[in-house]
Amino acid sequence: MSEIVVFTGPTCHDGAAAARLAELGATVLPPVAQGDVARLVALPEKDRPRVIGIIDGVYERVPAVWHKEILWALAEGIAVAGAASMGALRAAELAPFGMVGAGRVHAAVRSGELVDDDEVAVAHLGPDDGHRPVSDAMVDIRATLDAALAAAVIDAPAARTIADAAKALHYTERRWPHLLSRDPTGALARWLPTGRVSVKAADAVELLDLLPGLPPPTVRFHLEPTEQWLAARPAPGTGLLDPGTFERLIEGLHRDGVYEDLERAATLRLVAVRHAGGLRPHGAALDEWTDRVRARIGAADLDGFGPAALAGFAADQACLVAACDHGDAEIRAALLDTLRVRGEYARRVAEARRSPDRFADPGEEKEDTPR
Repeated sequence: MSEIVVFTGPTCHDGAAAARLAELGATVLPPVAQGDVARLVALPEKDRPRVIGIIDGVYERVPAVWHKEILWALAEGIAVAGAASMGALRAAELAPFGMVGAGRVHAAVRSGELVDDDEVAVAHLGPDDGHRPVSDAMVDIRATLDAALAAAVIDAPAARTIADAAKALHYTERRWPHLLSRDPTGALARWLPTGRVSVKAADAVELLDLLPGLPPPTVRFHLEPTEQWLAARPAPGTGLLDPGTFERLIEGLHRDGVYEDLERAATLRLVAVRHAGGLRPHGAALDEWTDRVRARIGAADLDGFGPAALAGFAADQACLVAACDHGDAEIRAALLDTLRVRGEYARRVAEARRSPDRFADPGEEKEDTPR
């Protein structure tokens, strides 16, 4: 995988954007969906990209890329930038957290000039057809009409009529053939092949030019490990190890006869962490716990943890300790049930009853009671 990953599709299907994308030498992935960015962040640190560029994304029949996974990438020191389409929307929303935006669409969203997501939406074909667009984005239709108006191809009333007609259509139906009938002179149809404007494609080129020089993000936020995030993020075990190594590790634990004990301990850790979620440390307290974990656990055993992953691990450890401290009486009682499950209850109780009572008063005479 290249140090630069770009999620794109219809915007870079052809033209200048496609040419610049080919020159960049980036790893090109299909339009981004929920979980795609998180899967990149969950890779071993040496395999992660340095920069993620988001141009196109899906959102209708598949959940859209989640803000939290982009924040996770930023927290792990990966630069994330967006433009043109889904990338422009997310970049505008996450600009306060360090996501970088480029181009006219991004600027219009940030300023409030553009507020409807459908302005950038297009219908497109699948990967076998290169995600070729089969409708036109509203922002491109508006830009093309502005250019036609500036070139005196159409007048202002005609431009407004065509723009209103396009906006009234569902984004999947916005195509120039549907709109050209609104110009009875035919001048727009004759001008369109050479005069057509794509704001989204120009924005994509601007972003692609920006990506190689992007520095690591400056992180000024705390990534809160909410229950929803902990449930949705990729499992750290499969993210920090390649699948083959992970499966061989599990096989080794079974072979050595330690898997069941570790499985129980891991399950209890998860339950304790979620039970004590309200006791998670923040700010200086989290920094202190992170330092404690780093001092106690060797660097080799923390291999693959970036800053956010290490802080999350430290916060989990703090929750585990807090759960044990706050639930001490309940835990001691639950030990009896655990002994029953393991078939050791009767033996352990008998041993305890035969042992000297170290809590008895030395001067107290005890009656011998048959057991």
